[in-house]
This record gives sequence, C-alpha cells and structure tokens, in this order.
Amino acid sequence: MIRRFAAVLVVSLGLAAPAFADTLGTLKESTLILREESGKFYTLLISDAGKMEQVNSAGTWASGNWGTQDGKFCWTARGAATLCIPMPADKGVGDTWEIKSPVGKLVWVAEIQEGRADLTTVAEAINGGESGQ
Repeated sequence: MIRRFAAVLVVSLGLAAPAFADTLGTLKESTLILREESGKFYTLLISDAGKMEQVNSAGTWASGNWGTQDGKFCWTARGAATLCIPMPADKGVGDTWEIKSPVGKLVWVAEIQEGRADLTTVAEAINGGESGQ
C-alpha cells in the first residue's frame, strides 16, 4: 500500500513539474505584470539564466535573480527581500490570476502579456521621458 502511494506521488509530481515549467517557459517569452488595487504595478521580464529585470509604477528599474521554491516563482531585485508568488501550472499569454496574502487579502493581480516589454520605454513613460535606469 505504501509503495503504491509513493509511486502515485512520484508520478503526480513528475506530471506537475513539466506543467509548471510550461508556465515559466511562457514567461521567458512574455511579460509578467503584477498590479495592486491602488494602481501600483511591477513589470517583470525573466530570462533562461535566472536573471530578471523589473520596472515599478514609480519608474524605477531594477535587476535581480529569479528561481522557484516549493512550487512558487521567487525573485530578488536590487538587493531587496525575496518575493515569492504562487505560479499556477496552467497559465499562458493573456491569463490573469489573483495573488493573496496568507490571510486572504488581495495583494496583486498577475497577468501574462504577449511579447517582451521594453522596460526602458516603460520607465521613460512613467518618468516623463527620463529613464529610471
């Protein structure tokens, strides 16, 4: 009985990992936007090498690193604390999902947008023509 359960667990974990990788693959070719109810946002780009860039709604550009931990997408930018969000396995371009705090409060709405945003242009638009980089 225990061996059968372990085999089922291994198979189910093996099936979940490729789906999660598919969502990350989509993100490497797209743009991830995280929006707060207040209107603040983050525009994130990730690359194959574990590197990432972001621009926030203040027009501030930052680079950092990303990875996965316990089924979550995690990133650290500009030496700040590491942030981790749930990464649903079934998301593609145009999809959105809610990210809630441990107590159920809405923190962000995540959206995968088609293509790679030009972060310099995003920062310049926010800063009135001056790049935040």
